[in-house]
Amino acid sequence: MTLSTFAEFGMMVHFFKMGVQIDPKQIWKIKKQAIVIGVVGHVSSLACSSVILNMFRSIYPEETKDPSVHALLILSSVTPFPVVTSFLTEMNIINSEVGRIAVSTSLVSDSFMWVFYFVVIKSVTAIRRETYKPFTEIMVSISYFALLFFLLRPLVIWISNRNPRGKPMTETHFISIICILLLVGFTASITGQAPFVVAFFFGLILPDGPPLGSLLTEKLDIVGSTLIVPSYCTIVALKTSPRSLADVKSLTIELILLAMYLGKFLGTIFSSLLFQLDFSDSFALSLIMCCKGLTDLSFLNLLLNMKALDEKTFTLGIFTMVVVTGCASLCVHHMYDPSKKYRSYIKRTIRNSQPEPDLKILACVHHEENVYPIVNLLQAANPREDTPLSVFVLHLVELSGSVIPTLSEDNIATKSSQHIQNVFDQFHKHNFGSVNLHFFTAKTPFVSMPYDVCNLAMEFTSNIVIMPFHKWYSKDNNIEYLNASIRTLNQHVLKKAPCSVGIFVDRGQINDKGFVLYEKLICEVAMIYLGGGDDQEALSFSLRIAQHPNVRLTVFWVRVKTQSKQRKTKNPYIDLREHIRYSSYLEGKVTFNEEVVEDGADTTKAILRIEKLFSLIIVGKHHVKDSPCTLGLTEWCELPELGPLGNLLATSDFTCSFFVVQEQPRWF
Repeated sequence: MTLSTFAEFGMMVHFFKMGVQIDPKQIWKIKKQAIVIGVVGHVSSLACSSVILNMFRSIYPEETKDPSVHALLILSSVTPFPVVTSFLTEMNIINSEVGRIAVSTSLVSDSFMWVFYFVVIKSVTAIRRETYKPFTEIMVSISYFALLFFLLRPLVIWISNRNPRGKPMTETHFISIICILLLVGFTASITGQAPFVVAFFFGLILPDGPPLGSLLTEKLDIVGSTLIVPSYCTIVALKTSPRSLADVKSLTIELILLAMYLGKFLGTIFSSLLFQLDFSDSFALSLIMCCKGLTDLSFLNLLLNMKALDEKTFTLGIFTMVVVTGCASLCVHHMYDPSKKYRSYIKRTIRNSQPEPDLKILACVHHEENVYPIVNLLQAANPREDTPLSVFVLHLVELSGSVIPTLSEDNIATKSSQHIQNVFDQFHKHNFGSVNLHFFTAKTPFVSMPYDVCNLAMEFTSNIVIMPFHKWYSKDNNIEYLNASIRTLNQHVLKKAPCSVGIFVDRGQINDKGFVLYEKLICEVAMIYLGGGDDQEALSFSLRIAQHPNVRLTVFWVRVKTQSKQRKTKNPYIDLREHIRYSSYLEGKVTFNEEVVEDGADTTKAILRIEKLFSLIIVGKHHVKDSPCTLGLTEWCELPELGPLGNLLATSDFTCSFFVVQEQPRWF
């Protein structure tokens, strides 16, 4: 087997993997906006290039009558769906508003191309030439794809189902599927189809996601990304001929080709603005739709091998594609920031929600272990008719074996979310009339999860987002579960959230002080106050919890020894008179204590002394800048996302659950 043949087979396997990662049902979820933008962008690119082509035809008739120019323009006017999804994934914006529109728009552009050029053009050709050969080709192609769907698809699924559930795919099953793929490629060549196109379609009709999609993706991804794709790109690049470009014809073709890109850009941006998309978002979307990738490279190579493109046109197509895509990528990377829309002058915090009795909380969960602790925390927030809660639960699921992220409101939960939703439904029934509950499931890569979290928080004007900690503690206080991706997610949400953020560290399973708020037990909660905006926000949440009939709150004001000599009055931020609207509920339920310290070591001793008395400790992330109370704690902070006190409480010396609160980040 020659290197070129190996690369061709490798690309067929790569496109098969790309097809497996895509759910074709997404085409039925495309909105009118994406359809219009996709069709207008495609048509405008052809129209603009046709105008320039006709202008040059009168000046340089010999240079413009080459049919390879028309083939290049038709191919370049399409924005392949796999290219856009790969580009958005690499840029980490596939979950953004522009990313979702780009995915749908490219799907429209791709579908439009296949239907229009395969069916319409062949039909027109048959009518003009009065021959039935194009119709015969269409019927052969349809019959071949039907054979794949009704015969080979069930065979692959049957082989996959014979693999033990929950275990890696065996080598025998994997090789069997690769052999079937070889058969598909061989028969595709016989029927006159492009093997990599058929391989992509074959992957497309197979179920995406686990177990089959994720297993095939895992098996094929490493070899394809590290060996096959670079080898194929190198082989195609060697077929270019830069020396053939030094003439007038090359300049003419290049100008026509650039007109096509300009038409695509203008058609996309104008149609986007018609749907009231921001100019910056429309600009970014237009650049994304002009990008090219591996699919375009494969089609160019296919047309060159079929002699539909000459060497000059092929070289121009490759060079222009690389330059345009490179420039567009740089512009999108530096100009488009999805998090900018989260920046707002409007304060969305617990403190600012106090004029309104309804507290809006976005609660995020990853696993079943997160559910009961967060439900306890929500129950502690005292949902009643006069102090209701609007709870938006977001189940975050890592995307596996698929490339398109999904965000759905589950009226009927999926299997992965069923148990989690059942627990929250019980919480809703227990507090019927005082809790407004909505359940969402987001299937997306970890790197894109912050966009789902922040988008929902902004859409529902949440006052606070509750995120679970990335560590899970066992009964002997050892770390049983650690996910660095969840920690990165929490860090990004803390930076970009359009409201306050709380990180909940649950240790209820390692002691006997866990919340049982449905029962008639008194839960002791402590709030440690040092001063600053985050501590004030944490205090507001603590006073909300203190309204619960089964909760008693103790506020510890930690201050410097010199400060206690200079001031004999209470800090105005923790004076109950600041929260007079709670007075009827908090009478006799809130205790204020003062802890006088000299440095961070004294603060640590004070917290060690009191933490064993409480079920939950609430702290702010940031405190008064350069406070002596945290001296020595900030220098050795291994978990900066928790702040100095949160980092201290996360060490093995402490066994209490705690909740770290950060006020809405200030952008201005």
